[in-house]
Amino acid sequence: MTEILIAIVAAVVGGLLYTLIGIIPGTDETATMVPITIILVLAGLPAGALFAWEIGIIVAIQISHTIPTAMSALPGSTMAVPMVLNCSIAKRLGVPHMVMRKMASGSLVGTIFVLPLALIVALLLSPLGGIIAQYSGLIFTICAVLIALISSAKWGAVAAIIPFAIFIQALQRIAIEGHGSTVFTSIFMGITIGPMIYELFGSLIPSRRKNFSTDTPNETWLAPDSKQKLSFFPNPFKQLTKKQIALSATWSAVSCVGFTMSPVGMTVLSGEASAGQCKELYDRVSTCLAVEDSTSNATYIAGLIIPLLGLGGVAIGGVAAGPAAPLFSCLPRFEIGNNLSQLLTIPDYIIFGIIGLIGGALVAYPIAMHKARSWTELMLRAISHEALIGAFCGLVVMLAFYEAGILGVFLALTIGLVGGFLHSEFGVHTGVQFMTYYASSWIVTQLLSLAAIIA
Repeated sequence: MTEILIAIVAAVVGGLLYTLIGIIPGTDETATMVPITIILVLAGLPAGALFAWEIGIIVAIQISHTIPTAMSALPGSTMAVPMVLNCSIAKRLGVPHMVMRKMASGSLVGTIFVLPLALIVALLLSPLGGIIAQYSGLIFTICAVLIALISSAKWGAVAAIIPFAIFIQALQRIAIEGHGSTVFTSIFMGITIGPMIYELFGSLIPSRRKNFSTDTPNETWLAPDSKQKLSFFPNPFKQLTKKQIALSATWSAVSCVGFTMSPVGMTVLSGEASAGQCKELYDRVSTCLAVEDSTSNATYIAGLIIPLLGLGGVAIGGVAAGPAAPLFSCLPRFEIGNNLSQLLTIPDYIIFGIIGLIGGALVAYPIAMHKARSWTELMLRAISHEALIGAFCGLVVMLAFYEAGILGVFLALTIGLVGGFLHSEFGVHTGVQFMTYYASSWIVTQLLSLAAIIA
């Protein structure tokens, strides 16, 4: 009972915190979710409460990112980037509040559908968990290649996998020499904030500093608020058409099958497929956005549950290797083979999953449905984006120092600079880098074996 109470508090507090973070345009799920989750893992939060926390913050940020995306056509998070074009069309049509409610409802509906579906798929895959764990290095490499191919860099991202894997293992060797063991947090968090590190480094270079300078304040135009009266917690199914509900259910199921894929890639795919089934402009825009938000949430939750329950806690997939990684590997408490997977039973996934869903939605969904414009304006006026970036960079430095002292900080900065360069200049996004990180040991081992054979 105590663990359930802690889980309720964690889910509600996480829901409130990540509702606020989701409303701030331009945030990144991994960069904001991972540092605080690592702190909770290392603080010894019970396993069920950690699972409820993760579900809660996923639900909250995926609902609340609809607010700035719809109201100002600025992506509330990385996952909202594919939705910006249709949101800008909706804004020109004068219906941003209507599509925003479709998006928030679609996000919640996707969560409701995917929780039981992900559990079923995980149970079907569980007999294969041992085999999958045995070949995890090869599977990580294949996933890295697949994610690279659907990224904007395509074959360039594929070509970057081996050099980046060698670079990671070289840094791990330095960590062994200077710290006595390999590091996880320093490398992982360095990849997480890589784009931020790269931009901050660029601001130190006079020729690039001009690109960041401006003489006038940024202007953002917000659409007018809606006068429609709704209950405190409107039924999300009544906000969508039957076709939109059916498409959301379908793509929730597809998300379970494609849990290893990039969530952004799945979101784009669902939007393109759904748009083709609508002829009228508003119907196409609203359906596309509702299904995309449903898919983004469903892919995140499937990408968390299926590797935990079905694959024995092996972090396979963009979500498990990225935003949810501390639940799979966070030394000294968790590592592959001894993590949240071994601490939760099937009833735990159901009970704490429902607690997380309710806790995350309890704050985010009513705000999205009732206070979208006023909260967007408040966040844009009161919260400095630079201050938010600084806060999370500070968290990363603290965690890296906790793990390996000043060496850990420099390792995080080094891989952050290289990873940020690949992300910002060549489109080798962090999803490819995270999967390469998990595959790097296997890749380098195979390269050394090949070199020995050739020699």
